[in-house]
Amino acid sequence: MALPAFLLVFAGMAAARAGWIDEAGAKGLNAFVYYLAMPAALFRAASEGALLQGFDWRLVAAYFGPTLVLLAAVEALGRRKPAEERALTGMGACFSNNVFLGMPVIVAHMGSAAAGPMTVIIAGTTVLFIGLPVLRIEMARGSGGAVAAALGRALANPLLVAIALGTLWASVSWRLPGPVSVAVDLLAAASAPAALAGLGAALAGYRIAGDLRDSTALCGLKLLAHPVMVWFAAGAVGLGEFERAVAVLASAMPVGANVFVLAQHYGIYERRASAAVVLSTLAAMPLAALLMTVFHP
Repeated sequence: MALPAFLLVFAGMAAARAGWIDEAGAKGLNAFVYYLAMPAALFRAASEGALLQGFDWRLVAAYFGPTLVLLAAVEALGRRKPAEERALTGMGACFSNNVFLGMPVIVAHMGSAAAGPMTVIIAGTTVLFIGLPVLRIEMARGSGGAVAAALGRALANPLLVAIALGTLWASVSWRLPGPVSVAVDLLAAASAPAALAGLGAALAGYRIAGDLRDSTALCGLKLLAHPVMVWFAAGAVGLGEFERAVAVLASAMPVGANVFVLAQHYGIYERRASAAVVLSTLAAMPLAALLMTVFHP
């Protein structure tokens, strides 16, 4: 599955380079994925019991335990840098692109059973590694009133809302009306190809610039240190082999594009974040292909 998935990424990149998808079109495509298609896929998975069935404290410990340790280590190593930069560097080392890349690739490779663990990982990652850096930056800037707003935005994230609603649906055994169910399925089916092509179109607009040593080190932490730490943690807590494979694959995904989005929004760390997203995505391609020969259902 790795090769077809990355071919879609390259197709999106080529379309953007050729001018068929301009910057506004790429943003629109990714907005469609983020606000409609992927929430529909997560809602469908959660409504079928993915979160309830996939939740396992060992999975949470195996994935988020080493992830938080890595975050703390990056923060400690960069203690001489401004707090805002440390927040984004730590996010880059820990935040996998599991919405636009991990979810479609891993579920296609491991099967529908992977939707449960992936839903748990995406939910936790959205709260911790989008909400926490925003909170850190706002606090560093002394924006007291903005802290509550940042927390509110994190909790109102469309991915989290979709997972929460889907889990509620599963817990009360409701069924969607026929036409609504079909519409949700159509959106969910579009999530994987649109996410992959949209990722490629977005990458075409990113640039490899700035301190490449810093960006390369960040890629090494994300693609090597992170999955190795998750592998050992999963073994230590006795996580099942299937869930362990999903967790390692999820941790081996490249730096999420939200790192660059936040950097651009706050006007800090932009060139290094852009380079880290591009370099880690390119490096993740052979790594994902290798890991998928090792981990399979």
